[in-house]
Amino acid sequence: MFMKHFLLALLAALGLLSGAAAAAPLPADMAALRIDRLPAGGLMLNKGWRYHPGDDPAWARPGFDDLGWDTLNPVRPRRELPARLHTGMGWLRLRFRLGDSLSRQVLLLRPNANAAFEMYLDGQLLHRDGRLHPDPAQVQPNFNTLASLDLPGLGRAPHVLAVRFAPMQYPAWVLGADNFPPLFCRLFTEPQFRRQTAEVAQNATRLMVPASLFGLLTLLHLVFFRYNPARRANLYFAFYAGSAALSFWLSAYLAGGDTNFSSNAQALTAPVALAGLQFLSYMWAVRALYALFGYRPGRLYYGLWGAGGLTLAGGSLYLFTTGASIIAAVVFMGLAIIELLRLTVKAGRERQRGVGIIGTGFAVGLLSLLATVVLSAAKVYYFNNALLFIYILAPALGISLFLAREFALDAQQLLLKLREVEQLSAQTLAQEQDKQALLAAQNETLETQVHERTGELQRSLTDLRATQAQLIQREKMASLGELTAGIAHEIQNPLNFVNNFSEVSTELLEELEEEQAKLIRDAGLEAELVGDLRQNLGKISHHGRRAAAIVKGMLEHSRTSTGERAPTDLNQLCDEYLRLAYQGLRAKDKTFNATLNTDFAPGLPLVEAAGADVGRVLLNLFGNAFYAVQKRQQTGEVAYKPTVCVRTKQVGNQVEIRVHDNGMGIPDDIRAKIFQPFFTTKPTGEGTGLGLSLSYDIITKAHGGALAVESQPGQGTEFVITLPA
Repeated sequence: MFMKHFLLALLAALGLLSGAAAAAPLPADMAALRIDRLPAGGLMLNKGWRYHPGDDPAWARPGFDDLGWDTLNPVRPRRELPARLHTGMGWLRLRFRLGDSLSRQVLLLRPNANAAFEMYLDGQLLHRDGRLHPDPAQVQPNFNTLASLDLPGLGRAPHVLAVRFAPMQYPAWVLGADNFPPLFCRLFTEPQFRRQTAEVAQNATRLMVPASLFGLLTLLHLVFFRYNPARRANLYFAFYAGSAALSFWLSAYLAGGDTNFSSNAQALTAPVALAGLQFLSYMWAVRALYALFGYRPGRLYYGLWGAGGLTLAGGSLYLFTTGASIIAAVVFMGLAIIELLRLTVKAGRERQRGVGIIGTGFAVGLLSLLATVVLSAAKVYYFNNALLFIYILAPALGISLFLAREFALDAQQLLLKLREVEQLSAQTLAQEQDKQALLAAQNETLETQVHERTGELQRSLTDLRATQAQLIQREKMASLGELTAGIAHEIQNPLNFVNNFSEVSTELLEELEEEQAKLIRDAGLEAELVGDLRQNLGKISHHGRRAAAIVKGMLEHSRTSTGERAPTDLNQLCDEYLRLAYQGLRAKDKTFNATLNTDFAPGLPLVEAAGADVGRVLLNLFGNAFYAVQKRQQTGEVAYKPTVCVRTKQVGNQVEIRVHDNGMGIPDDIRAKIFQPFFTTKPTGEGTGLGLSLSYDIITKAHGGALAVESQPGQGTEFVITLPA
């Protein structure tokens, strides 16, 4: 990578790159925007731009004199810019110069515009987006989020960024179109862009968690309604959960950064559709509570529908971009929450059964929202995601638990009625023989109902077991996600070597061809060049095999294990997964560093084992060890050095693997539970409680070995794997 950047900078300095060759000398009086550093989130290019209406290809040339053009900030709203800027074709030009540190780096430019545009760098076309046309009605932007535009080897010389654009004409019903800026351009370094891309993907992934949970609640309550149609609250709550699931899915899709709309209508209706789903989720939640407590919807309920409809219609006209439309949406959500609380308080005063469960769910949600506001005011954002997740999910879980409890109580009441009928039948059998037929019919009816309800409960239990099996499979696949970051880091090195040696080999071939073309050839130089080529090709082959081995290992890990055993080198397996686990955590947290100590017994015998399954166990143990030392490091303990040790040795006819960390340790009362399914000490969202449980089953049940833990609180933890040799 360093060699690649060095060659690019050298070629740019010699004037051999196309962009440099096209650049004409700039007049001394044309000042350029100097860029010495980039903020952590990239630099928004909002200064130094010059604008001129019309269309002339000569305006892309770097030597063109644009001092007579108007200056403006293209990031400002359209209403604050000249009217001619958004009524026809025009050009924007920016002169800039990079500081010493930035001139040696590969930069990335991320443009985004409410227009179709062409972008030129030093007179060379850099990117084209959408369809430009002098007629505004025929302009068609792409509405896609660009990944980035590479700007390698710019150097310290002044550069000119020219943008030829045709602004988008919004429909008349979009009253907030004047709030949209015409052009965004943000400049990044490679690490900054990778961090931003990772944050966007992480935000989208976080939104998929509530989307999945609400989708599961939708199916669950549809099943409840299927077996008890008389309780329509289940149906309304299924509609609420389904609307919420779709809104979270659409939010995750829009937040993922890879949306691509084929028309203006699709791009303009996306926020309206999201607002509509959120509006429906609130209204179905209110309707479910009415049905749950047996209240008839009245003026308040239909008034809420009207207020929500007006808010949705007004917000659609502004695409939810103005302060007024956002405030109206917040007011509507507040009214819906107040109505939910009013119904709950009313039911509580009437002492309706189980209202405390729903009230607790609302209380937990509101407390989480209040805590989020307080922490945000104090500029503490670490717990905000977890608190907002609790705020969203707590009321829904409260209502779900209430409905599940009602389902169970109905079945219990049927059983009690059956016992009462049986007792009554036994007491009156001698006295009222003539009623035996009637009682028998009643008993048969009740037994039929009990059988039906028992079958319903059995089906529900089967569904829950199937859900548990899916969670276990997801935990298995999560280990592949942990490997991905480490694999990407590991495979980058051999690929860099292959690329660098390939480029150098190309240069050697060019030198060899030049030497062979001479009348008087230097045989010694030709032999030296051939030798260098042979050496480079050997290195390319070596690193290519190394990359192929990494990919092969990743494919073997991703395959579903067949359980077949083969002779396995545990030393090699431990070393590979230790590095992958460490690099995976380092990819997520660049500030984290730890000391890795390995003590692999030489001549360790091969073990008959399923390598992929044992690899999952090792990856889980290494991940837990790094998590423990990272948490202790975050406490700010003086002179603390995170350390993870891995040792292997043969003990009799068994092979032993010890994984030791100097983290916080495990208390005695928790150590007895760590191998139980779904038990975890990690915060919500960071662990499922299945990793150690699955590891224990793989080692003990599938391989006939043993998995034990030894820990001293405050000093560290050691896991011991024992496998038959």
